[in-house]
Amino acid sequence: MDANIIRWENINYNSQQAKEEFESMEISTRSFNPIILDSNFQELRDKLIQSRNYVFEEYNLEYVNKLDYKFDLLYGLEIYKILNSHIGFSNRVATSDDIWRYLSVKVIPDIVHSRWGWSQERYFATTRRIWLKSIWWYIHLAWKGDSESTYEILKGNTTDTILNLVERPGLGYYVEVYRELMNQYYNYEDKSRELFRAVLKLNTAKLLTTSPELVEGGINKYVHSLFLSAGAVQDNES
Repeated sequence: MDANIIRWENINYNSQQAKEEFESMEISTRSFNPIILDSNFQELRDKLIQSRNYVFEEYNLEYVNKLDYKFDLLYGLEIYKILNSHIGFSNRVATSDDIWRYLSVKVIPDIVHSRWGWSQERYFATTRRIWLKSIWWYIHLAWKGDSESTYEILKGNTTDTILNLVERPGLGYYVEVYRELMNQYYNYEDKSRELFRAVLKLNTAKLLTTSPELVEGGINKYVHSLFLSAGAVQDNES
């Protein structure tokens, strides 16, 4: 696809528009209707569908009763790879809920439906719960430079990890800190929600008065101190 065809900045698609089109959709035995695309997005849809099919086939997910975190992670990696391969899709673009609503309702509503059914909040209604937005940012905040390495540090997590990392309110994303946090979290055997929540809360509080890169030892030591303060004592490297 010629990436310049998609002008992300021109997408204006508010909640009311999304709601009206969402309510007009229905699913039949063979298709999800109506999917009426601007021609500029047809190739993008095709790539996203192909990636969904790959994940289903490669990981035997086509006939599972309910998709779960495994699909979130695997398809999140695919979406991240596809969108980031197109010039113009940037962190700034990824902050726009209009774009995520558009992709959810107009471009691949059938894929969202396969994960969340008719849950409006996962398509458009709740800013912090738009599924495509959540899984893209989840991958972005843990990215280690390639899909394989990122998958390795995230494969032991759960849907709650996404919720706590991406959906929590705060001052915005300090990407370098979150990437180091996710990298270190992988090393801890304690995968409880309590530990992860405690580390994130400590981080939110400390960022009000601390610049992690100025701490002695830099961001690595800053994040390590968060885990120690949260009571983490056992990890895979010890």
